[in-house]
Amino acid sequence: MTIFKDKAKAFLNGYYYPVLIFLVTLISHTFSLELFGVAIIFTTASIGLVVCDDLKFLISPLLMFILTFSQKSVGSGKFFQKPYLIAMICFAIYFIVLFIIHFVIHKKSVNIKNFTKSKLFLGYTLLCGAFILNGALNFDGYDVKNISFALLLILSIGVVFFIFSINLNDSDKVKDYLFYVLYLVSILITLQLFLSFIGQIRIENGEIVKESIMVGWGMWNNIGGMLAMLLPIHFYFAATIKKYGILFYFSGVISFLAIVLTLSRSSLLVSCIIIVISAIACCFYGSNKKICRIITCVIFVIGVLGIIVLWDKISSILGDYLSRGFDDNGRFDIYKKGFENFLNNPVFGGGFYSVDAQEHTFAFFLPDRYHNTIIQMMGTCGIVGLLAYLFHRYQVIRLLWCKRSMFTFFASLSIFALLLTSLLDNHFFNFYPTFVYSIILSVISNTKNELSIR
Repeated sequence: MTIFKDKAKAFLNGYYYPVLIFLVTLISHTFSLELFGVAIIFTTASIGLVVCDDLKFLISPLLMFILTFSQKSVGSGKFFQKPYLIAMICFAIYFIVLFIIHFVIHKKSVNIKNFTKSKLFLGYTLLCGAFILNGALNFDGYDVKNISFALLLILSIGVVFFIFSINLNDSDKVKDYLFYVLYLVSILITLQLFLSFIGQIRIENGEIVKESIMVGWGMWNNIGGMLAMLLPIHFYFAATIKKYGILFYFSGVISFLAIVLTLSRSSLLVSCIIIVISAIACCFYGSNKKICRIITCVIFVIGVLGIIVLWDKISSILGDYLSRGFDDNGRFDIYKKGFENFLNNPVFGGGFYSVDAQEHTFAFFLPDRYHNTIIQMMGTCGIVGLLAYLFHRYQVIRLLWCKRSMFTFFASLSIFALLLTSLLDNHFFNFYPTFVYSIILSVISNTKNELSIR
């Protein structure tokens, strides 16, 4: 038994376990074998909660689990039927019990002070409190579902930060491991998108049909937003890995091209900013400055020439960008409604289910949202929510400045991408992106002060 425990712990905490989850997820998504993927992920995660003394191993299953669900299966609606909903509730209860068992068995590795002494503790607490109080004074239009959605937000934003803050040993060594997992997630999403062009995504009259860009767990904006958020990870490795770093530079360029193919305008806009900053950083910092300068210039020249020579084909395939241009797609009308909701309910907002944005969400239980984090906090949580969010944002900026390093710089770019795209979309309120956000912050929060950038 001891031999099994030691070998299981070594494997789950090593670099091969994320690769296993990556392959299982890719197979499950590609061939709509979700039950196969869920069975393996849940089984290995269950073993990990028993044998591992911290939660490092949980990063890969937590961040890849949702990516197992294909468009074929989700589109059929079967996962929203009663048997599957009951099964999901049972699995949730099962994992809560396992977490309790984990913390009981490995109580010596749990350090609550890491959370309460964190520079983000007060901001997270106030933000979660504001979520709970959403719509509190909207007596005429209050919906009890406001509480359920608030709890889901607290789970994805607050609880994730909490559990990794108190039970992630030696965070300094976890930094590269976290980015390694996030790199695999980026490659996984990119492969899912490319594979979706085989039979799933439609091309009519030489133009990609935007509405057909679906991968089960999300649509074009979700895919583009996540790839934009993960784009800096490629360039972190391009700058820090001396021998093979340049390969990560090229994978970053491929990831950028994948973002272009999502036809998500907000993601493309933000990723353009991110890739320029990342490329410049690689040219002046890290282990591959000279080669990065050469490759950056070459790619820039090839890119410009390619656009000129192939403009007819490019403009045809990406016609959605050209036809929509800078059209606001109804955003300004939605923002106006959000501001009016705020004026009608200035203290705690109208509540999450007071939003009327005529949005078609893939899950029936999700409320409409305002496609802008600031407007969302104002309209649904009022001035209390807005101030809590701004205070949390201040604490995050202060933390990133105090812990500045090469790792923190590229992690900041990842967070920056999430926040910028969330000014035009719903990413900060979509649960999954904030899993990544809060794990990154928990790792940075628990690392030693680093005031240099190589």
